[in-house]
Parts: sequence; C-alpha cells; structure tokens
Amino acid sequence: MCDNIIMKRIGILGGTFNPVHTEHVRLALSAAEELNLDKLLVMPTYLSPHKSNAPAPSEDRLNMLKIAFHGLDKIEVSDYEIKKQGKSYTYQTVEYFKGREECELFFICGGDMLTDFKTWRYPDRVLASCNLAVFGREDFFTDYQAEERYFLKTFGKSFIRLNYVGKRVSSTKIRTYSAFKLPTDGLLDKKVEQYIQENKLYSGGEYVEFVKKLLPTKRLKHTADVIVCALKKVKELGLDREKVVAACTLHDSAKYIDYKTVDGFNLPDGVPAPVVHAFLGAYIAEKVLKVQDQEIIDAIRYHTSGKADMSLLGKLVFVADMLEEGRDYDGVETLRELYEKDDFERCFTECLKEEVIHLINKKQYIYEETLNAYDYYIKSKKEEN
Repeated sequence: MCDNIIMKRIGILGGTFNPVHTEHVRLALSAAEELNLDKLLVMPTYLSPHKSNAPAPSEDRLNMLKIAFHGLDKIEVSDYEIKKQGKSYTYQTVEYFKGREECELFFICGGDMLTDFKTWRYPDRVLASCNLAVFGREDFFTDYQAEERYFLKTFGKSFIRLNYVGKRVSSTKIRTYSAFKLPTDGLLDKKVEQYIQENKLYSGGEYVEFVKKLLPTKRLKHTADVIVCALKKVKELGLDREKVVAACTLHDSAKYIDYKTVDGFNLPDGVPAPVVHAFLGAYIAEKVLKVQDQEIIDAIRYHTSGKADMSLLGKLVFVADMLEEGRDYDGVETLRELYEKDDFERCFTECLKEEVIHLINKKQYIYEETLNAYDYYIKSKKEEN
C-alpha cells in the first residue's frame, strides 16, 4: 500500500434500537460530523447479551432504522449482526469490518458503557481493531480522567471523548406509550411512530386494551407513567416483570366506575371515597379479568391506602403511583431522588409518611389500613430503636 493513500474513516453505532428514537438520530449525525467519518454504520443487534427482554422482531427494528435514517448523507443501516444472529460481541463485529476493508474504524458508545468496558468480551481485541469514541449521557457521571488512566495502564491506548451529550430518553416509556397509543412527545419520527402502530409492535395485551376502554387519556397517561416508573426497579428488586406490568396497568381500572353498578361487589365498611376504586379494581381484576395471582390482586387493592405487611410488588405499585413523572406536589422530587439512588424500603416508608402527612394536613379521614401500615412500618420501627 502506498503511503499517500488515505484510509476511509468508518464508524459503528450499535444498539438494540427498540425502537430507534430521535436522540439516536441526533447522536449519529453529531458523531459522523465530529469524527469526520466517510461512513457511519448504524447496526441493530440480533440479541444483545445484556438484554433479557425480547425486543421487537429484528426485521421491524431494521425497517424502523431505515425509515429514521432515510436520506441522511454518509449514514448506512447495517444488518450484519442481525444476519449473523446469536449474541452480539463487539470484538467480533469490529474485527469483521476491520478485516473487510482497510479503514480507520471507530466504535461509538456512551460514557455509561465506558465504565463497564473492562467487562466486555476481549476488550483488548476491541481496541486493537478500532478507536473507542465515547459520548456523554445526561444525568450520568463518568470520571473520564480516571478512565483514561485505567485505559492507558491496562491497554496502552485511550479513547476519544466526543462533545455530544445524549439526552435522557426512556425506550421503556416509548414502548409503553405506544402500547397505550399515547403521544410520544417528539421522541419518535412520525413515520416510525406510524410504522409501530400499523405493525402493532408494542401492543400491551388484554389488560391494556381493557383499561383503554375505561379511562380517559389523562388517566391512561398516569397509568403508563406508573408502569414506566415501576419498571425502573424490577431488576433491582428481583420482581417478575409481567406481574409488575399487570398490577400497574390495572391499578386504576375502576377509577370511573360507580361501585353500586357492579353486580356482586360489596364495599367493606369504612373504605373512604378516594380508596373505593382500588377495592373495586381488585374485584374486577379477579372476577372479570380472571386474574388468579393474589399478589397482583392485593397490589391493586392496596395501591392507594397501603396496608401492614405488604408484598414487595404491592410496595412497588404504591410507590410508583406516588412518584410517576406526572405527579407534582411539595416533596415529590426528594422522594424521587430516594427512589433513584437510595434503599427502596426507605423510599417506601417515606412515601407512606408523605401519604399520612398529606391526609392530616388536608384534615381528611385516614383509612384504618393506612394507619395499620403506618404502625407496622414506621411507628413500630421507631419504638424498636
């Protein structure tokens, strides 16, 4: 090869893209320009080794990428990993493209992935075949100086730090909103959004269809936001994802039903008006929808009032109902910080305190189950200490 031949600069941006959203497009355009790439390959994985939940079919994710990146100069959607199938390891992908043509190769990833790079399969082989180009993520701190020292000491090579800082976008929120047919607030290309709806990619199933017939848009949004909030903790708490989604989906299903019109439902004595829908919702889940899991039924029944000795699922629905992004009351941000960063049990008890304080300040009747929960989780703990 002659010394004066300039090698092509090729970038790879991989991911599940489940689905591709506008932030992916902005990142791709920014990285292609900053790295002065001749070509950027946007590459959906067939099956990521770090993802346990089944994504949309690979063909659909590929089609959505082609829609989102249509007509954008120097950006090409690659089906390499999908065609290869199996788990997708970065070292295999970069070695393949490095061997296919003489080029300077760049693999683009977020700062959150940089801190885990040492756990990747054969990280030394990744760096032998490409340059790692790293972009920042909003609300995620990466100690780039410490990481650079580690890279130089361990691999004898550093990484390129890109100027781009990605905004925080929840793919879970996009999928959940799509299931409820709620607007995604500009997070999706309109044609991608249309493709999702036409192909029913993220349909919510029987329970979503049930509540869509009962609830107005504002309450559907609240329900979707409760699901999104709860799913943030599923892995940490070791809960069954489907059970969490079911309980959250149905928790407010009876919000606008007059309990007196429901045959066979008997309201227990002393249940205050704001709690009635929870008891009725549990009844409907069990008797109408034939939900057999008692943990789900109880989570619905006590999501407003709480109770003593709640299941972990019940606690999660109670907390998510209070902290979903649409809630706006004094102290909610402090509680959200606890939820994001601290011990879940502490967050739950603080939410329970907030519930009781709110009822006291409003001079409202406090249901006995709420008082029982307060005694069980808070008062008794104080006495023990």
